Amino acid sequence: QDRANVSADFLELMKQEIIEVIKKYIDVDEKAIDVRLTNKENEDGTNGAPALYANIPILNIKNEARKLEKKQQDEKKQQDEKKQQDEKKQNNDQKVEENKERSIEEKKEISEEKEQREQKDTNEKIENSNNKQNNEEKEEKRNSEQNEYVKIQEESGHEHREEKLESKEKIKSKNN
Repeated sequence: QDRANVSADFLELMKQEIIEVIKKYIDVDEKAIDVRLTNKENEDGTNGAPALYANIPILNIKNEARKLEKKQQDEKKQQDEKKQQDEKKQNNDQKVEENKERSIEEKKEISEEKEQREQKDTNEKIENSNNKQNNEEKEEKRNSEQNEYVKIQEESGHEHREEKLESKEKIKSKNN
């Protein structure tokens, strides 16, 4: 400790603090602990930087240390599982959103197709109605023309009969 320029009290204080930290995790033989500061010699024989040397015999690793290690492993495992669940949920949410969008588009397409069919049906009904009306008008015109023709024929036949009768009467009167 002289070579590192520290007092024996300082070295003992450091040793006690190191022991207190280590004792949280392991049981040690405190009487057999050897802690010292040394100067390491360089290859050229000169003194190098001081080094802390600690020989600490372990009697037992405490359950708490094992529990802590297991707890840390469990926490890491839980974090990994949560991360996987979050990723899975995010993927599911994304798929649900994509399905919603697809469903909306499909509904829109179905609605547009339905609207087009309805418009086509309406146009066909209008066309059929117009055709029916045109046919009715044509039929009415034909009937009217036929009635007119029959009337003319009747009138013509009536006049012709009258002429025949007049002719017959003339012939009779000439004969008489």
